[in-house]
Amino acid sequence: MNVALTIAGSDPTGGAGIQADLRTFADLNIHGTAVLASLTIQNTLGIQEVVKIPPDLLRKQIATLLDDVTVQAVKTGMLLDGESIEIIGELLKKYQLESYVLDPIVRSSTGYLILKKDDVELLKKVLLPLALLVTPNLKEAEALTGLSVRTEKEMERAAMEIHAMGPRYVLIKGGHLEGDAALDLLVGDSKIQRFRKARVRNRRLHGAGCVFSAAITAGLAAGLTVQQAVRKAKGFVHRAIRSSVSIGHGRQLLNLTSD
Repeated sequence: MNVALTIAGSDPTGGAGIQADLRTFADLNIHGTAVLASLTIQNTLGIQEVVKIPPDLLRKQIATLLDDVTVQAVKTGMLLDGESIEIIGELLKKYQLESYVLDPIVRSSTGYLILKKDDVELLKKVLLPLALLVTPNLKEAEALTGLSVRTEKEMERAAMEIHAMGPRYVLIKGGHLEGDAALDLLVGDSKIQRFRKARVRNRRLHGAGCVFSAAITAGLAAGLTVQQAVRKAKGFVHRAIRSSVSIGHGRQLLNLTSD
Protein backbone atom coordinates (compact mmCIF):
# COMPACT_ATOMS: atom_id res chain seq x y z
CA MET A 1 0.00 0.00 0.00
CA ASN A 2 1.20 3.51 -0.76
CA VAL A 3 2.19 5.39 2.40
CA ALA A 4 2.43 9.12 3.13
CA LEU A 5 3.83 10.85 6.20
CA THR A 6 2.67 14.12 7.74
CA ILE A 7 4.78 16.01 10.27
CA ALA A 8 2.62 18.75 11.71
CA GLY A 9 0.63 20.03 14.67
CA SER A 10 -2.43 18.51 16.28
CA ASP A 11 -5.78 20.28 15.80
CA PRO A 12 -8.55 19.23 18.23
CA THR A 13 -11.26 20.40 15.79
CA GLY A 14 -10.09 17.95 13.13
CA GLY A 15 -10.22 20.72 10.52
CA ALA A 16 -6.49 21.20 10.03
CA GLY A 17 -3.14 19.77 11.08
CA ILE A 18 -2.46 16.09 11.64
CA GLN A 19 -6.12 15.16 11.88
CA ALA A 20 -7.09 16.75 8.56
CA ASP A 21 -4.00 15.36 6.85
CA LEU A 22 -4.82 11.80 7.93
CA ARG A 23 -8.45 12.18 6.86
CA THR A 24 -7.30 13.45 3.47
CA PHE A 25 -4.84 10.59 2.99
CA ALA A 26 -7.54 8.05 3.86
CA ASP A 27 -10.10 9.61 1.51
CA LEU A 28 -7.54 9.38 -1.30
CA ASN A 29 -6.68 5.74 -0.57
CA ILE A 30 -3.26 6.42 0.90
CA HIS A 31 -2.16 4.96 4.22
CA GLY A 32 -1.35 7.88 6.48
CA THR A 33 1.44 7.95 9.05
CA ALA A 34 1.93 10.93 11.35
CA VAL A 35 4.48 12.59 13.60
CA LEU A 36 3.43 15.32 16.01
CA ALA A 37 5.57 18.47 15.97
CA SER A 38 3.27 20.47 18.26
CA LEU A 39 0.03 20.42 20.22
CA THR A 40 -2.52 23.20 19.90
CA ILE A 41 -5.26 24.39 22.21
CA GLN A 42 -7.87 25.69 19.80
CA ASN A 43 -11.43 25.56 18.54
CA THR A 44 -13.13 26.92 15.43
CA LEU A 45 -12.76 30.46 16.81
CA GLY A 46 -8.98 30.31 16.90
CA ILE A 47 -5.79 29.10 18.59
CA GLN A 48 -5.36 29.83 22.28
CA GLU A 49 -1.96 28.22 22.83
CA VAL A 50 0.65 26.12 21.05
CA VAL A 51 2.95 23.65 22.80
CA LYS A 52 6.14 22.43 21.12
CA ILE A 53 7.04 18.74 21.12
CA PRO A 54 10.55 18.47 22.69
CA PRO A 55 13.28 18.15 20.03
CA ASP A 56 14.49 14.71 21.15
CA LEU A 57 10.94 13.35 20.95
CA LEU A 58 10.41 14.88 17.51
CA ARG A 59 13.61 13.25 16.24
CA LYS A 60 12.78 9.88 17.84
CA GLN A 61 9.26 9.83 16.39
CA ILE A 62 10.51 10.39 12.85
CA ALA A 63 13.56 8.13 13.03
CA THR A 64 11.74 5.24 14.70
CA LEU A 65 9.02 5.33 12.07
CA LEU A 66 11.36 5.61 9.09
CA ASP A 67 13.70 2.89 10.36
CA ASP A 68 10.78 0.54 9.76
CA VAL A 69 8.34 2.06 7.26
CA THR A 70 9.01 3.21 3.69
CA VAL A 71 7.00 6.28 2.80
CA GLN A 72 6.39 7.40 -0.77
CA ALA A 73 5.84 11.07 0.11
CA VAL A 74 6.04 13.38 3.11
CA LYS A 75 4.65 16.78 4.01
CA THR A 76 5.41 19.18 6.82
CA GLY A 77 2.89 21.62 8.21
CA MET A 78 3.09 23.61 11.44
CA LEU A 79 6.70 23.86 12.63
CA LEU A 80 7.28 26.17 15.57
CA ASP A 81 10.95 27.06 15.57
CA GLY A 82 14.40 26.70 14.08
CA GLU A 83 15.27 23.66 16.18
CA SER A 84 12.39 21.68 14.70
CA ILE A 85 13.27 22.89 11.21
CA GLU A 86 16.88 21.73 11.55
CA ILE A 87 15.87 18.29 12.86
CA ILE A 88 13.51 17.74 9.93
CA GLY A 89 16.10 18.94 7.43
CA GLU A 90 18.64 16.50 8.88
CA LEU A 91 16.25 13.55 8.70
CA LEU A 92 14.96 14.37 5.22
CA LYS A 93 18.55 14.03 4.03
CA LYS A 94 19.33 10.92 6.09
CA TYR A 95 16.30 8.99 4.81
CA GLN A 96 16.53 10.47 1.29
CA LEU A 97 12.93 11.66 1.24
CA GLU A 98 12.73 13.31 -2.15
CA SER A 99 8.94 13.62 -2.55
CA TYR A 100 8.73 16.30 0.11
CA VAL A 101 5.92 18.88 0.24
CA LEU A 102 6.62 21.92 2.41
CA ASP A 103 3.56 23.82 3.61
CA PRO A 104 5.28 26.91 5.11
CA ILE A 105 2.76 27.89 7.76
CA VAL A 106 3.63 31.31 9.16
CA ARG A 107 0.25 32.26 10.66
CA SER A 108 -2.91 30.31 11.31
CA SER A 109 -6.07 31.14 9.35
CA THR A 110 -7.28 33.06 12.42
CA GLY A 111 -4.07 35.12 12.64
CA TYR A 112 -2.05 33.30 15.32
CA LEU A 113 1.69 33.80 14.69
CA ILE A 114 3.43 30.44 14.16
CA LEU A 115 6.94 31.26 12.89
CA LYS A 116 9.03 34.27 13.84
CA LYS A 117 11.07 36.12 11.21
CA ASP A 118 14.37 34.41 12.13
CA ASP A 119 12.71 30.99 11.88
CA VAL A 120 11.30 31.86 8.45
CA GLU A 121 14.84 32.67 7.33
CA LEU A 122 16.07 29.30 8.61
CA LEU A 123 13.20 27.51 6.88
CA LYS A 124 14.28 29.18 3.63
CA LYS A 125 17.87 28.06 4.14
CA VAL A 126 17.29 24.50 5.42
CA LEU A 127 14.00 23.18 4.03
CA LEU A 128 13.30 25.04 0.79
CA PRO A 129 16.27 23.45 -1.04
CA LEU A 130 15.06 19.99 0.01
CA ALA A 131 11.47 20.45 -1.14
CA LEU A 132 10.02 18.93 -4.26
CA LEU A 133 7.15 21.39 -3.81
CA VAL A 134 6.47 24.34 -1.52
CA THR A 135 2.87 25.58 -1.16
CA PRO A 136 2.67 29.11 0.30
CA ASN A 137 -0.50 31.19 0.33
CA LEU A 138 -0.29 34.89 -0.48
CA LYS A 139 0.77 35.99 3.02
CA GLU A 140 3.33 33.18 3.25
CA ALA A 141 4.73 34.11 -0.14
CA GLU A 142 5.13 37.66 1.16
CA ALA A 143 6.93 36.36 4.27
CA LEU A 144 9.30 34.26 2.15
CA THR A 145 10.13 37.00 -0.34
CA GLY A 146 9.49 40.35 1.31
CA LEU A 147 7.41 41.28 -1.74
CA SER A 148 3.81 42.39 -1.95
CA VAL A 149 1.73 39.50 -3.34
CA ARG A 150 -1.78 40.75 -4.08
CA THR A 151 -2.21 40.30 -7.84
CA GLU A 152 -1.65 37.52 -10.35
CA LYS A 153 1.42 39.30 -11.70
CA GLU A 154 2.84 39.63 -8.19
CA MET A 155 2.13 35.93 -7.56
CA GLU A 156 4.19 35.09 -10.64
CA ARG A 157 7.08 37.28 -9.53
CA ALA A 158 7.07 35.85 -6.00
CA ALA A 159 6.88 32.27 -7.29
CA MET A 160 9.94 32.82 -9.46
CA GLU A 161 11.85 34.31 -6.53
CA ILE A 162 10.93 31.40 -4.22
CA HIS A 163 11.84 28.93 -6.97
CA ALA A 164 15.31 30.47 -7.07
CA MET A 165 15.70 29.55 -3.37
CA GLY A 166 15.92 25.86 -4.24
CA PRO A 167 12.61 23.95 -4.39
CA ARG A 168 11.88 22.15 -7.66
CA TYR A 169 8.31 23.48 -7.77
CA VAL A 170 6.47 26.40 -6.16
CA LEU A 171 2.68 26.50 -5.87
CA ILE A 172 1.35 29.85 -4.71
CA LYS A 173 -2.23 29.49 -3.53
CA GLY A 174 -4.33 32.46 -4.59
CA GLY A 175 -7.57 31.72 -2.78
CA HIS A 176 -7.60 35.22 -1.26
CA LEU A 177 -7.20 37.06 -4.55
CA GLU A 178 -10.14 39.11 -5.77
CA GLY A 179 -12.15 37.72 -8.68
CA ASP A 180 -14.61 35.00 -9.62
CA ALA A 181 -11.98 32.27 -9.98
CA ALA A 182 -9.71 30.82 -7.30
CA LEU A 183 -6.28 30.78 -8.93
CA ASP A 184 -3.25 28.71 -7.94
CA LEU A 185 0.02 29.27 -9.79
CA LEU A 186 2.64 26.53 -10.23
CA VAL A 187 6.23 27.31 -11.24
CA GLY A 188 8.74 24.61 -12.18
CA ASP A 189 10.33 22.88 -15.17
CA SER A 190 10.93 26.31 -16.75
CA LYS A 191 7.22 27.02 -17.13
CA ILE A 192 4.22 28.45 -15.33
CA GLN A 193 0.90 26.66 -15.00
CA ARG A 194 -2.35 28.10 -13.72
CA PHE A 195 -5.08 26.11 -12.00
CA ARG A 196 -8.48 27.78 -11.72
CA LYS A 197 -11.78 26.81 -10.15
CA ALA A 198 -14.92 28.88 -9.70
CA ARG A 199 -14.72 30.68 -6.36
CA VAL A 200 -17.02 29.40 -3.62
CA ARG A 201 -18.47 32.51 -1.97
CA ASN A 202 -19.42 33.23 1.63
CA ARG A 203 -17.10 30.71 3.28
CA ARG A 204 -14.83 31.49 6.24
CA LEU A 205 -12.68 28.38 6.24
CA HIS A 206 -10.27 26.63 8.56
CA GLY A 207 -7.71 24.14 7.24
CA ALA A 208 -8.01 24.57 3.48
CA GLY A 209 -4.25 24.96 3.06
CA CYS A 210 -3.51 21.87 5.14
CA VAL A 211 -5.97 19.78 3.16
CA PHE A 212 -4.63 21.04 -0.18
CA SER A 213 -1.00 20.19 0.65
CA ALA A 214 -2.05 16.83 2.11
CA ALA A 215 -4.04 15.98 -1.03
CA ILE A 216 -1.01 16.85 -3.18
CA THR A 217 1.17 14.65 -0.96
CA ALA A 218 -1.31 11.80 -1.38
CA GLY A 219 -1.14 12.18 -5.15
CA LEU A 220 2.66 12.06 -5.09
CA ALA A 221 2.54 8.95 -2.87
CA ALA A 222 0.29 7.34 -5.49
CA GLY A 223 2.86 8.01 -8.20
CA LEU A 224 1.38 11.10 -9.85
CA THR A 225 3.56 13.87 -11.23
CA VAL A 226 3.54 17.19 -9.41
CA GLN A 227 1.25 18.69 -12.05
CA GLN A 228 -1.16 15.75 -11.88
CA ALA A 229 -1.14 15.78 -8.08
CA VAL A 230 -1.88 19.51 -7.95
CA ARG A 231 -4.73 19.23 -10.46
CA LYS A 232 -6.34 16.31 -8.62
CA ALA A 233 -5.89 18.01 -5.23
CA LYS A 234 -7.43 21.23 -6.56
CA GLY A 235 -10.61 19.37 -7.51
CA PHE A 236 -10.67 17.52 -4.18
CA VAL A 237 -10.37 20.74 -2.18
CA HIS A 238 -12.92 22.56 -4.33
CA ARG A 239 -15.52 19.87 -3.63
CA ALA A 240 -14.66 19.91 0.07
CA ILE A 241 -15.08 23.69 0.25
CA ARG A 242 -18.43 23.58 -1.56
CA SER A 243 -19.77 21.17 1.08
CA SER A 244 -17.98 22.75 4.08
CA VAL A 245 -19.65 22.37 7.45
CA SER A 246 -19.95 24.24 10.74
CA ILE A 247 -19.30 22.34 13.95
CA GLY A 248 -18.84 25.36 16.22
CA HIS A 249 -19.31 29.13 16.32
CA GLY A 250 -16.27 30.06 14.24
CA ARG A 251 -14.85 29.04 10.89
CA GLN A 252 -16.21 26.25 8.72
CA LEU A 253 -14.33 22.99 8.16
CA LEU A 254 -13.87 21.32 4.80
CA ASN A 255 -16.14 18.32 4.27
CA LEU A 256 -13.62 15.78 2.99
CA THR A 257 -14.71 13.24 0.41
CA SER A 258 -13.13 11.83 -2.74
CA ASP A 259 -16.51 11.37 -4.45
